[in-house]
Amino acid sequence: MLTFPFSEANPIQYPGPPPKSSDVVIVGGGIIGVTTALFLARRNISVTLVEKGRIAAEQSSRNWGWIRKQGRDADELPIVIEASRHWRQLAEECGEDIGLNQTGVTYLASSDRQMAGFEEFLKIAAVHKIDTRLLNARETAGLIKGMSRSFKGAMTTPSDMRAEPW
Repeated sequence: MLTFPFSEANPIQYPGPPPKSSDVVIVGGGIIGVTTALFLARRNISVTLVEKGRIAAEQSSRNWGWIRKQGRDADELPIVIEASRHWRQLAEECGEDIGLNQTGVTYLASSDRQMAGFEEFLKIAAVHKIDTRLLNARETAGLIKGMSRSFKGAMTTPSDMRAEPW
């Protein structure tokens, strides 16, 4: 496990020189580089992953970790659905907690216009068999105890997930 924060007092440690040869060299140890290396290695392709700093310490460490289908463009949904499947598979393969949690995602609506947009997404979600549903104002008010502001409603997708592998 890596120690935080990253600093001069906690310098990057490299395991040694890179291999003399490799079928594929991947530059960048963010989520894309690491998962590409994983899928290549599963196919018995030798991979060298080169990272200037720490694995997942750049942009991949600054995202919010959402693996969400809710609110996506229809063209993105097949990719996100497949990514969700891969995250679940990875969690099973690792045999330990990788920080994957099915927390769901909920968007609140302040206006009828926002609710209309949610209704449009609901049609797209139905085509892709996504568990998105709309909440009315009363149901939305019950989401957060003591919420002082009222909302027209909400859209929620209980199957959406969040990953926080640190």
